[in-house]
Amino acid sequence: MNLFWVNKRSEALKILNEIHKENPGYKDTLFVMGKINYYDLKFPEAKKYFEEIYDKDPENLTALLWILKCQFASGVRDQSVFENLQAFMKRDPNNLEALYIGGRLLEEAGKTDLAIQNYSQMILQTPQIALAHKQLSGIYKRANVAQKADFHFKQFQAFTKKE
Repeated sequence: MNLFWVNKRSEALKILNEIHKENPGYKDTLFVMGKINYYDLKFPEAKKYFEEIYDKDPENLTALLWILKCQFASGVRDQSVFENLQAFMKRDPNNLEALYIGGRLLEEAGKTDLAIQNYSQMILQTPQIALAHKQLSGIYKRANVAQKADFHFKQFQAFTKKE
């Protein structure tokens, strides 16, 4: 774990693989191996680890969220990503990461009104979420709703401004 935290991921992965071989039931091993692969942009490999965790414990929303993150980051847009998103949102409809991923997927699918709902729900929970304002600004700009586009763009700038 110390190797992971000091960003020596390949060394950590080797040791974690050894631990996993000796004790496959050790709880955090699969999760950390998944995160290492995710941070190394090896999304399909990472997804396998999170799926193994989720298959063993379908109540593990953290594993399901990481599966979603892997699918989204790797560009997976098949039915499984939408099913996973729907399963996650049924159990945790206010999760900011899932709302953002859902918003982006809905935008890509041309369901702008639903994407707006996702981003707006994010802002209702935490008004300082710059990415939600950025996405809303873009949506409203494309829809020629200048006042809302400007508002959200100014919010985005305010939250990302460096002092």
